[in-house]
Amino acid sequence: MAKILVISDSHGKFDKIHKMVEKEKPDYIIFTGDHSKDGIELSYLYNDKIKFYIVKGNTDYMDRDSKEELEIQIDGFKFLLTHGHLYGVKRGYDNLKLVAEKKKVDVVIFGHTHNKYYEKYKNIEIFNPGAAQDGNYGIIEIEGDKIKFMHKGL
Repeated sequence: MAKILVISDSHGKFDKIHKMVEKEKPDYIIFTGDHSKDGIELSYLYNDKIKFYIVKGNTDYMDRDSKEELEIQIDGFKFLLTHGHLYGVKRGYDNLKLVAEKKKVDVVIFGHTHNKYYEKYKNIEIFNPGAAQDGNYGIIEIEGDKIKFMHKGL
């Protein structure tokens, strides 16, 4: 089984995201921006134990290394990672859904709204863990061809 910790919008609350990792002991961490520096610093602590995927958000002006969007594969599932601001997610999810369909992904992970969200749209799972600055995060578990999404908090 693969366990994925999903974090977004930490906004400098490094202590909280560090507690999330220690509590959950994931195989992978997906960090979807707004203070991507927190995710990068976290990766320095765990890079020999945990695989990290980090995208930057609208407040990550100084992050010249992270991309604004990534497409990755984990255990046979294709993921699209984005902060969400490029798709206007504060006004709705239609643009995000269109892009997900076009890219033929199984899962979309985003942040930006600071609100927990899950929707199964056609065959696409759309997930926002909520804001890490508020102690919110997500867990995704993959076992075989099954995928499970959970919202959690500290």
